[in-house]
Amino acid sequence: MFVRQLVVRVIAAAVLLKIVSVIWHQYVFQSFLVEQQITFGDFPTDYAKKLNESRANNQQPQESDYSSTYNGTKIARTIHYIWFERIYPGHEGPSGGPSIGFGSPQLCREHNPSYEIRMWNATSAREFLSNEYAWFLPTYDNYKYPIQKVDALKYFALYHFGGVYMDLDVACRRSLDPLLDFPAWFPEASPLGVNNDLMASAAKHPIVKRMTEGLVTHNWNLLFPYLTIFWTTGPQFTSTILQEWFEECPDGKCMQRGARDDLGKSATYAQQTKTILIADLFHPDSDSFVVLPRVFYSEEYTFFGHKPGGSWHGGDVAVVLWFVERPWAIASVATAFVGTIFGIIRLRSRRARQRGKAYIPLV
Repeated sequence: MFVRQLVVRVIAAAVLLKIVSVIWHQYVFQSFLVEQQITFGDFPTDYAKKLNESRANNQQPQESDYSSTYNGTKIARTIHYIWFERIYPGHEGPSGGPSIGFGSPQLCREHNPSYEIRMWNATSAREFLSNEYAWFLPTYDNYKYPIQKVDALKYFALYHFGGVYMDLDVACRRSLDPLLDFPAWFPEASPLGVNNDLMASAAKHPIVKRMTEGLVTHNWNLLFPYLTIFWTTGPQFTSTILQEWFEECPDGKCMQRGARDDLGKSATYAQQTKTILIADLFHPDSDSFVVLPRVFYSEEYTFFGHKPGGSWHGGDVAVVLWFVERPWAIASVATAFVGTIFGIIRLRSRRARQRGKAYIPLV
């Protein structure tokens, strides 16, 4: 009886430690993501000033006000879109072309006339994977939900060609050139992690390569459609791979950008200590990535506009999103779970002691 109680207590303690460990690792990673955010200081002074003025005035200035020369960009001037016909009934139009979104390819072409626009469909996607990454076809062909194929293609297209990937419900509001001078970037998600409806990277980026490989190792069936998609190919998958890379990052290499609140503080610190080069702040290591904060990824101003999407959301999404938007609820459930385990242990111990007393022989 004592051994059984000890085993149960050890298991309960292990569960509690695991929960604490997950929370701590998430906190550390989230802090790292904040440090990796693009700021106004990452753009030329005049450009940043105009960009900030547009925010203050809540209006979009003329494109000419943002004129700047960008040479030697790391990310190719290519925008990738994916449109699989009738992937979900009611979300797409006839075979003539995508009807969802709000003219995103046309808007991006207007603001970025020198960019290549690539529209992927189910046929071109499979041909591409068959020719270049045949090892992935067993996983790709056996995905249960069609949107998983769309998500998977995002990572392979970015890794192979480089460029910017955009969902059709995301549109350009001006030239994307200022965002091409980074090795890779992912948009901030709320409340944690990053999104995968808009991403960019240089071709053959090692982190994106890890994502293509991780699609196989993270191909789980989590029973519910939303959870399965979210964790195996969707935003949580993207965040998980970035977190794995961060936790395995050798010699702090992933911290190349350094901690800074804005350009002014970084420049001052560099001048005083002579230990940080401004070039390091503007040009992160080629194996690293940065985060596009919501201030550059919102409806208020700057680079992108959005239309509500979620075509892959199923009936289970309401409960999941309710918890995602309320982290305290997740902590409460975890605490209640651990408390219940300890309560059961205590109750069983009390009953065991009572039974022991009942059978004490009389002398």
